[in-house]
Amino acid sequence: MDKKTIAALALILPGMIAFLFFNIYPILYSIYIAFTNAKLGNFPIQAPTAEPLRFVGLENFRWALSDPKFRSAFVWTWVFVATSVTLKVVVGILLSVLYNNKYVKGKFFYRALLIIPWALPLLFSVMVWRFMFDPVVGPINIMLRDLGITNPPDWMTSVTWGFVALNIIEVWLAYPFMMTVITSALQSVPDTLIEAAIIDGANYWQRLTKVVIPIVSKPIAFATILTSAASFQYFLVPFIYNAGLFEDRFLLLYGYRKAFGSSVPHYGRAAAILLIATIVLAVYMFVNMRITRLQEGVKG
Repeated sequence: MDKKTIAALALILPGMIAFLFFNIYPILYSIYIAFTNAKLGNFPIQAPTAEPLRFVGLENFRWALSDPKFRSAFVWTWVFVATSVTLKVVVGILLSVLYNNKYVKGKFFYRALLIIPWALPLLFSVMVWRFMFDPVVGPINIMLRDLGITNPPDWMTSVTWGFVALNIIEVWLAYPFMMTVITSALQSVPDTLIEAAIIDGANYWQRLTKVVIPIVSKPIAFATILTSAASFQYFLVPFIYNAGLFEDRFLLLYGYRKAFGSSVPHYGRAAAILLIATIVLAVYMFVNMRITRLQEGVKG
Protein backbone atom coordinates (compact mmCIF):
# COMPACT_ATOMS: atom_id res chain seq x y z
CA MET A 1 0.00 0.00 0.00
CA ASP A 2 1.60 3.26 -1.16
CA LYS A 3 1.67 6.54 0.73
CA LYS A 4 -1.14 8.11 -1.35
CA THR A 5 -3.53 5.26 -0.50
CA ILE A 6 -2.63 5.46 3.19
CA ALA A 7 -3.19 9.23 3.16
CA ALA A 8 -6.54 8.82 1.39
CA LEU A 9 -7.68 6.20 3.89
CA ALA A 10 -6.59 8.41 6.77
CA LEU A 11 -8.83 11.17 5.45
CA ILE A 12 -11.80 8.94 4.56
CA LEU A 13 -11.95 6.49 7.46
CA PRO A 14 -12.83 8.98 10.25
CA GLY A 15 -15.84 10.20 8.24
CA MET A 16 -16.92 6.65 7.39
CA ILE A 17 -16.64 5.54 11.01
CA ALA A 18 -18.64 8.57 12.19
CA PHE A 19 -21.31 7.91 9.52
CA LEU A 20 -21.63 4.26 10.47
CA PHE A 21 -21.79 5.03 14.18
CA PHE A 22 -24.28 7.91 14.07
CA ASN A 23 -26.47 6.67 11.20
CA ILE A 24 -26.23 2.96 10.40
CA TYR A 25 -25.71 1.69 13.95
CA PRO A 26 -28.87 3.35 15.44
CA ILE A 27 -30.95 1.99 12.56
CA LEU A 28 -29.66 -1.55 12.99
CA TYR A 29 -30.06 -1.30 16.77
CA SER A 30 -33.67 -0.13 16.38
CA ILE A 31 -34.39 -3.09 14.10
CA TYR A 32 -32.91 -5.41 16.73
CA ILE A 33 -35.08 -3.85 19.47
CA ALA A 34 -38.22 -4.35 17.32
CA PHE A 35 -37.72 -8.13 17.62
CA THR A 36 -37.29 -8.14 21.40
CA ASN A 37 -39.50 -7.55 24.45
CA ALA A 38 -37.52 -4.41 25.38
CA LYS A 39 -39.45 -2.25 27.84
CA LEU A 40 -39.00 -0.25 30.98
CA GLY A 41 -37.36 -2.54 33.51
CA ASN A 42 -35.29 -4.74 31.22
CA PHE A 43 -33.91 -2.14 28.81
CA PRO A 44 -31.33 -0.71 28.77
CA ILE A 45 -30.63 -2.02 32.30
CA GLN A 46 -32.10 -5.26 33.63
CA ALA A 47 -34.06 -4.81 36.86
CA PRO A 48 -34.04 -7.81 39.23
CA THR A 49 -37.82 -8.26 39.22
CA ALA A 50 -38.45 -7.52 35.53
CA GLU A 51 -38.87 -10.02 32.71
CA PRO A 52 -35.48 -10.65 31.09
CA LEU A 53 -34.76 -9.11 27.71
CA ARG A 54 -35.30 -11.76 25.05
CA PHE A 55 -35.92 -12.25 21.35
CA VAL A 56 -39.66 -12.50 20.56
CA GLY A 57 -39.60 -12.76 16.76
CA LEU A 58 -42.62 -11.17 15.06
CA GLU A 59 -44.68 -10.84 18.24
CA ASN A 60 -44.40 -7.03 18.34
CA PHE A 61 -45.47 -6.77 14.71
CA ARG A 62 -48.46 -9.06 15.26
CA TRP A 63 -49.45 -6.95 18.23
CA ALA A 64 -49.17 -3.73 16.20
CA LEU A 65 -51.27 -5.04 13.30
CA SER A 66 -53.98 -6.18 15.70
CA ASP A 67 -53.97 -3.01 17.81
CA PRO A 68 -57.00 -0.75 17.08
CA LYS A 69 -55.02 2.39 17.91
CA PHE A 70 -52.29 1.42 15.48
CA ARG A 71 -54.83 0.84 12.72
CA SER A 72 -56.49 4.15 13.53
CA ALA A 73 -53.16 5.98 13.41
CA PHE A 74 -52.27 4.26 10.13
CA VAL A 75 -55.56 5.23 8.45
CA TRP A 76 -55.62 8.79 9.76
CA THR A 77 -51.99 9.32 8.72
CA TRP A 78 -52.94 8.55 5.12
CA VAL A 79 -56.03 10.76 5.41
CA PHE A 80 -53.74 13.59 6.51
CA VAL A 81 -51.38 12.87 3.62
CA ALA A 82 -54.28 13.11 1.16
CA THR A 83 -55.75 16.33 2.58
CA SER A 84 -52.54 18.21 3.37
CA VAL A 85 -50.77 17.32 0.12
CA THR A 86 -53.79 18.37 -1.95
CA LEU A 87 -53.90 21.72 -0.16
CA LYS A 88 -50.13 22.22 -0.47
CA VAL A 89 -50.11 21.50 -4.20
CA VAL A 90 -53.11 23.76 -4.89
CA VAL A 91 -51.70 26.63 -2.83
CA GLY A 92 -48.23 26.14 -4.34
CA ILE A 93 -49.53 26.24 -7.91
CA LEU A 94 -51.77 29.23 -7.18
CA LEU A 95 -48.99 31.29 -5.60
CA SER A 96 -46.50 30.29 -8.30
CA VAL A 97 -48.86 31.27 -11.11
CA LEU A 98 -49.58 34.60 -9.45
CA TYR A 99 -45.90 35.22 -8.80
CA ASN A 100 -44.96 34.49 -12.42
CA ASN A 101 -47.61 36.79 -13.84
CA LYS A 102 -45.96 39.56 -15.82
CA TYR A 103 -48.32 42.15 -14.34
CA VAL A 104 -47.11 41.51 -10.78
CA LYS A 105 -44.71 44.20 -9.58
CA GLY A 106 -42.25 43.99 -6.71
CA LYS A 107 -41.59 40.27 -7.05
CA PHE A 108 -38.47 40.44 -4.90
CA PHE A 109 -40.50 41.88 -2.03
CA TYR A 110 -43.23 39.25 -2.41
CA ARG A 111 -40.67 36.44 -2.52
CA ALA A 112 -39.16 37.69 0.74
CA LEU A 113 -42.61 37.62 2.35
CA LEU A 114 -43.60 34.25 0.93
CA ILE A 115 -40.56 32.40 2.28
CA ILE A 116 -41.03 33.64 5.86
CA PRO A 117 -42.11 30.15 7.07
CA TRP A 118 -38.72 28.82 5.98
CA ALA A 119 -36.91 31.53 7.93
CA LEU A 120 -38.76 31.00 11.21
CA PRO A 121 -37.88 28.14 13.60
CA LEU A 122 -40.45 25.36 13.47
CA LEU A 123 -41.05 25.44 17.23
CA PHE A 124 -41.76 29.17 17.12
CA SER A 125 -44.17 28.83 14.17
CA VAL A 126 -46.14 26.00 15.78
CA MET A 127 -46.41 27.81 19.12
CA VAL A 128 -47.68 30.95 17.37
CA TRP A 129 -50.29 28.91 15.47
CA ARG A 130 -51.23 27.16 18.70
CA PHE A 131 -51.93 30.54 20.27
CA MET A 132 -53.89 31.68 17.20
CA PHE A 133 -56.12 28.60 17.43
CA ASP A 134 -56.69 28.98 21.17
CA PRO A 135 -60.48 28.64 21.61
CA VAL A 136 -60.69 31.44 24.22
CA VAL A 137 -58.05 34.09 23.49
CA GLY A 138 -56.93 33.05 20.00
CA PRO A 139 -57.28 35.70 17.24
CA ILE A 140 -59.04 33.24 14.91
CA ASN A 141 -61.96 32.57 17.26
CA ILE A 142 -62.11 36.25 18.23
CA MET A 143 -62.55 37.16 14.56
CA LEU A 144 -65.17 34.43 14.13
CA ARG A 145 -67.11 35.82 17.10
CA ASP A 146 -66.89 39.30 15.57
CA LEU A 147 -68.39 37.87 12.38
CA GLY A 148 -71.39 36.63 14.35
CA ILE A 149 -70.40 33.02 15.03
CA THR A 150 -71.34 32.69 18.69
CA ASN A 151 -69.98 29.15 19.09
CA PRO A 152 -66.68 28.97 17.17
CA PRO A 153 -64.78 25.69 16.82
CA ASP A 154 -62.76 24.27 19.67
CA TRP A 155 -59.49 23.83 17.80
CA MET A 156 -57.60 22.38 20.77
CA THR A 157 -59.83 19.57 22.08
CA SER A 158 -61.95 18.62 19.07
CA VAL A 159 -60.25 15.98 16.92
CA THR A 160 -62.04 17.14 13.76
CA TRP A 161 -61.28 20.84 14.12
CA GLY A 162 -57.80 20.08 15.43
CA PHE A 163 -57.21 18.02 12.27
CA VAL A 164 -58.31 21.01 10.18
CA ALA A 165 -55.93 23.24 12.15
CA LEU A 166 -53.02 20.87 11.53
CA ASN A 167 -53.75 20.96 7.79
CA ILE A 168 -53.63 24.76 7.86
CA ILE A 169 -50.37 24.74 9.79
CA GLU A 170 -48.85 22.21 7.40
CA VAL A 171 -49.79 24.32 4.38
CA TRP A 172 -48.17 27.34 6.03
CA LEU A 173 -44.96 25.41 6.73
CA ALA A 174 -44.69 23.69 3.33
CA TYR A 175 -45.93 26.14 0.71
CA PRO A 176 -42.52 27.91 0.33
CA PHE A 177 -40.99 24.62 -0.84
CA MET A 178 -43.85 23.92 -3.24
CA MET A 179 -43.82 27.47 -4.56
CA THR A 180 -40.05 27.46 -5.08
CA VAL A 181 -40.09 24.21 -7.07
CA ILE A 182 -43.15 25.10 -9.16
CA THR A 183 -41.98 28.68 -9.77
CA SER A 184 -38.65 27.44 -11.08
CA ALA A 185 -40.47 25.01 -13.38
CA LEU A 186 -42.89 27.66 -14.66
CA GLN A 187 -40.03 29.96 -15.56
CA SER A 188 -38.71 27.30 -17.95
CA VAL A 189 -41.92 27.14 -19.99
CA PRO A 190 -41.14 28.59 -23.48
CA ASP A 191 -43.00 31.80 -24.28
CA THR A 192 -43.51 30.58 -27.83
CA LEU A 193 -45.88 27.85 -26.63
CA ILE A 194 -47.96 30.36 -24.71
CA GLU A 195 -48.07 32.68 -27.69
CA ALA A 196 -49.10 29.83 -29.99
CA ALA A 197 -51.91 28.90 -27.62
CA ILE A 198 -53.10 32.52 -27.56
CA ILE A 199 -53.11 32.62 -31.35
CA ASP A 200 -55.17 29.41 -31.39
CA GLY A 201 -57.76 31.15 -29.23
CA ALA A 202 -57.07 29.43 -25.90
CA ASN A 203 -58.20 31.39 -22.85
CA TYR A 204 -56.12 31.75 -19.68
CA TRP A 205 -57.55 28.66 -17.97
CA GLN A 206 -57.01 26.52 -21.09
CA ARG A 207 -53.44 27.76 -21.44
CA LEU A 208 -52.75 26.95 -17.80
CA THR A 209 -54.33 23.47 -17.74
CA LYS A 210 -53.56 22.31 -21.28
CA VAL A 211 -50.14 23.84 -21.92
CA VAL A 212 -48.34 25.08 -18.80
CA ILE A 213 -49.14 22.46 -16.14
CA PRO A 214 -48.52 19.43 -18.43
CA ILE A 215 -45.06 20.82 -19.23
CA VAL A 216 -44.16 21.25 -15.55
CA SER A 217 -45.90 18.05 -14.41
CA LYS A 218 -42.67 16.24 -13.51
CA PRO A 219 -41.37 18.93 -11.14
CA ILE A 220 -44.84 19.12 -9.57
CA ALA A 221 -44.90 15.32 -9.20
CA PHE A 222 -41.41 15.41 -7.66
CA ALA A 223 -42.43 18.08 -5.14
CA THR A 224 -45.69 16.24 -4.40
CA ILE A 225 -43.92 12.97 -3.64
CA LEU A 226 -41.42 14.66 -1.33
CA THR A 227 -44.04 16.66 0.53
CA SER A 228 -46.32 13.63 0.87
CA ALA A 229 -43.43 11.73 2.46
CA ALA A 230 -43.01 14.64 4.88
CA SER A 231 -46.74 14.54 5.70
CA PHE A 232 -46.53 10.80 6.36
CA GLN A 233 -43.73 11.47 8.86
CA TYR A 234 -45.75 14.21 10.60
CA PHE A 235 -44.66 14.20 14.23
CA LEU A 236 -43.33 17.41 15.76
CA VAL A 237 -46.30 19.66 14.89
CA PRO A 238 -49.06 17.44 16.40
CA PHE A 239 -46.73 16.65 19.29
CA ILE A 240 -46.38 20.34 20.17
CA TYR A 241 -49.96 21.23 19.28
CA ASN A 242 -51.64 18.55 21.41
CA ALA A 243 -49.89 15.19 21.62
CA GLY A 244 -52.59 13.49 23.67
CA LEU A 245 -55.38 14.48 21.28
CA PHE A 246 -53.62 13.11 18.20
CA GLU A 247 -51.90 10.07 19.71
CA ASP A 248 -53.94 7.63 17.62
CA ARG A 249 -54.08 9.87 14.54
CA PHE A 250 -50.42 9.95 13.46
CA LEU A 251 -48.26 6.86 13.15
CA LEU A 252 -44.93 8.28 14.28
CA LEU A 253 -46.55 10.10 17.19
CA TYR A 254 -48.23 6.86 18.27
CA GLY A 255 -44.91 5.02 18.14
CA TYR A 256 -43.21 7.74 20.16
CA ARG A 257 -45.97 7.80 22.77
CA LYS A 258 -45.76 4.01 23.06
CA ALA A 259 -42.11 4.35 24.03
CA PHE A 260 -42.11 7.52 26.11
CA GLY A 261 -45.67 8.66 26.76
CA SER A 262 -47.39 5.64 28.27
CA SER A 263 -47.44 4.45 31.88
CA VAL A 264 -45.60 1.26 30.87
CA PRO A 265 -43.18 2.18 28.04
CA HIS A 266 -42.63 -0.70 25.63
CA TYR A 267 -39.62 0.03 23.45
CA GLY A 268 -39.89 -3.15 21.40
CA ARG A 269 -43.45 -2.39 20.29
CA ALA A 270 -42.54 1.24 19.61
CA ALA A 271 -39.60 0.16 17.45
CA ALA A 272 -41.87 -2.26 15.58
CA ILE A 273 -44.38 0.52 14.86
CA LEU A 274 -41.68 2.83 13.54
CA LEU A 275 -40.11 0.03 11.48
CA ILE A 276 -43.49 -0.69 9.87
CA ALA A 277 -43.85 3.04 9.11
CA THR A 278 -40.38 3.08 7.53
CA ILE A 279 -41.15 0.08 5.33
CA VAL A 280 -44.51 1.53 4.25
CA LEU A 281 -42.89 4.86 3.41
CA ALA A 282 -40.10 3.17 1.44
CA VAL A 283 -42.62 1.17 -0.60
CA TYR A 284 -44.74 4.29 -1.15
CA MET A 285 -41.75 6.27 -2.43
CA PHE A 286 -40.60 3.43 -4.68
CA VAL A 287 -44.05 2.92 -6.21
CA ASN A 288 -44.54 6.65 -6.82
CA MET A 289 -41.12 7.00 -8.40
CA ARG A 290 -41.96 4.11 -10.72
CA ILE A 291 -45.41 5.43 -11.59
CA THR A 292 -44.25 8.99 -12.30
CA ARG A 293 -41.03 7.72 -13.96
CA LEU A 294 -39.01 10.45 -12.28
CA GLN A 295 -35.95 8.21 -12.31
CA GLU A 296 -35.93 8.40 -16.12
CA GLY A 297 -35.28 12.12 -15.91
CA VAL A 298 -32.39 11.47 -13.53
CA LYS A 299 -30.89 8.86 -15.81
CA GLY A 300 -31.36 11.06 -18.85
